[in-house]
Amino acid sequence: MISPLFADTVLIASLIVSLAAYVQVSKRDGSYVNILTPSFVMGIPANYFFPLFYTHVIGNDAGSYSYIYVYTTIAIEAAVFAYFYVRRRKTMLRSPFAYSYCNFFSLALVFLGLALLMYAPILLEFRESLLDPRQIYRETRTGFGVNFYISTVFCYLAFICAMFSARSWLSKGSVALAATILISLHGSKGLALNVAFLLALFVVYGARRKVGWWPSLLACLGMGVLVLVLFAATMALGDSPLEVLETISGYSDYTRNAMMVIDSKIPVQYGRLTMEASVIGRIPRVLMPAKPKNFGYLYLDEVFYPQSLDQDAGVPEFGIGVQYADFGFLAIVYLAAFAALRGWLARVFVDRLKKTQHPADFFLLAFFANISLLSVGGVGWLLPEALVVAAFLYFASTLGAKKIYRERLVAPRFMAQSSEAIQG
Repeated sequence: MISPLFADTVLIASLIVSLAAYVQVSKRDGSYVNILTPSFVMGIPANYFFPLFYTHVIGNDAGSYSYIYVYTTIAIEAAVFAYFYVRRRKTMLRSPFAYSYCNFFSLALVFLGLALLMYAPILLEFRESLLDPRQIYRETRTGFGVNFYISTVFCYLAFICAMFSARSWLSKGSVALAATILISLHGSKGLALNVAFLLALFVVYGARRKVGWWPSLLACLGMGVLVLVLFAATMALGDSPLEVLETISGYSDYTRNAMMVIDSKIPVQYGRLTMEASVIGRIPRVLMPAKPKNFGYLYLDEVFYPQSLDQDAGVPEFGIGVQYADFGFLAIVYLAAFAALRGWLARVFVDRLKKTQHPADFFLLAFFANISLLSVGGVGWLLPEALVVAAFLYFASTLGAKKIYRERLVAPRFMAQSSEAIQG
């Protein structure tokens, strides 16, 4: 067991590096609400605040090597992402797809209808739990993936298209509210919180409003309160503030589980978990009835939390422990390279959105901001699927359009023109 002083020193050093990376991105974008906000709103409490509390109240049985490794990796990921994100680029990556601007609101209504249609069988089967969506979430962990996850994607697309439409804020808000309510009926805290993240990114990168330090702090605090409300709505947190912190800190176990994997000296899997997650995880269970429960990342749950996996009651996350199990001490190199790629791609689509102001580019921007728009558990990085969704949005935006564009480098002034003016 490491001493609290040692744990605090390593944790705070990592936190300083991560915050410095956030500041660099904020300066680059001129806004303290930016593309790192979603991951930091979730990551700072989960990786730093709650583990700090857990160490001093409950204890910490991690080894010194695993503790240093985990927090060094988290800091390097943030620093590498920021470095590749803030680098200047002279050219904009062009899209091969045509697109238009005339039917965003119509698409929002269609996507909302499809989301309801996909989720309706689940709502009808579990109609007695409509006032307890968390119970629906628990009951649909296995066997309902196609309906559950496709419905959530359509909800997000409805929200995004409504925001980019040229309609009144009342019309946009009505669709956005309906999509949010439907998302909430899925019973997942993360899915509901994603809507708040999408709205925050839209304000900065869609509506092009810069958010200063104090408004950003208030916005992050508001999202933090929303997280607590979502926890309170789905879990028994206790009666006192101390009990609430103990419950949530126990739930935020990403770093502790990663350290447990490292300390366990589990045999290196040489990429097997990543490969299985990327292949088997993408096959719907309806097409593969014999699909195992312990493939890919879930192998670690079979090793460390077999009872939770057997009961299908929800399994813990292992953070960077997954990559460590796959690649051993080289996991830090793998994750740094991955952060570099994500930082570069995030910058690409931030720059593209400035030019195009199109929902497809915003969708990919949100994806690289680590918002789980394709929140399928136990699957690898869903970049191919995200690109397919973006291509679909490009195509859908051309339906019924009088004018179709190929890489329109000077986009129409956002919300300053009606859809008819864009067509004509």
